[in-house]
Amino acid sequence: MRDAYTKMQQISDNRGWLSFASIHGFDQFLCWHGGRVGSDQFPYDLFLPWHRAYLIYFEHAARDQNNAVALPWWDWTSDGSHTNGIPDSYSVAQVNGQDNPFASGPMPAMGSRPARGTRRAPDDPGNLPSSDDVQNLMRLGNYVDFSNQLQNIHDNVHGWVGGDMGVITTSAFDPIFWSHHCMIDRIWYLWQLQNGINNIPADYMDKALAPFALTVKDVLDINSLGYEYAQSSVTVNA
Repeated sequence: MRDAYTKMQQISDNRGWLSFASIHGFDQFLCWHGGRVGSDQFPYDLFLPWHRAYLIYFEHAARDQNNAVALPWWDWTSDGSHTNGIPDSYSVAQVNGQDNPFASGPMPAMGSRPARGTRRAPDDPGNLPSSDDVQNLMRLGNYVDFSNQLQNIHDNVHGWVGGDMGVITTSAFDPIFWSHHCMIDRIWYLWQLQNGINNIPADYMDKALAPFALTVKDVLDINSLGYEYAQSSVTVNA
C-alpha cells in the first residue's frame, strides 16, 4: 500500500493524487456533505453512497500502481486510537530511511498560497468517537437518521485530526482521509448487515454519483463491488 501511495503522489494526470483529492475539495468540490441535505436543490442525502463510489475509484487507481492494494480503515474507536491517537503508520515522518507518504500528502497551490504538504493538529485521543457511539448508530433502523448521525461522527473526526483534515477544501489531500472514510464506509456496511442493503429511500436509487459512472443502487452491495470488511478487528497501532 505504501508504495502505491508514493507512486500516486508522483503522478500528475487523472490517475494521481492531486486529481483524486481535487474531486472532493479544491478545485472541483463535488463531495456530498450534510450542508446539501434539505436544500431546495438537493432534498436528498448522497453522503454515504457518494463516498463509497469515491473510495472504489481511488482504490482502483492505487491498484494501477500495485494490484495487491486494499485500502485500510482507521478504527478510531479502538483502544490503540484512544491511547495514541493517529496510528504510527500515518504519523511517523520516515520508514526505513524514506519519507513516509502516509504522514503528509502533497497539496497544490491555491490562489496566493503556495503548494505544500498537508498538516495536522490532532486533539486529545480520548476525544475520538467510542465504540458506544457506533453502537448507538446501529440501533437506528431508518437510513436517513443513520446517515445524518454518522455524518456527525464523521465531521467530529475530521475536526479532531485538525489542520487540513478539518477543512473540506483540503481534507482529501491528507492520506488519513482515505482510511477515515473507509471506517465510515465499514460502519455503513455493518449497519446494512442488520438492516438490509436496500434500506434506503426508493427515490435515491437512480441518483447519479457524479463524477463517477455509478448510481446509488450500483454501490449498495459491496460484495458485488469486489470487496468486504471484517465484522470485528484486531487493531495494532503500527
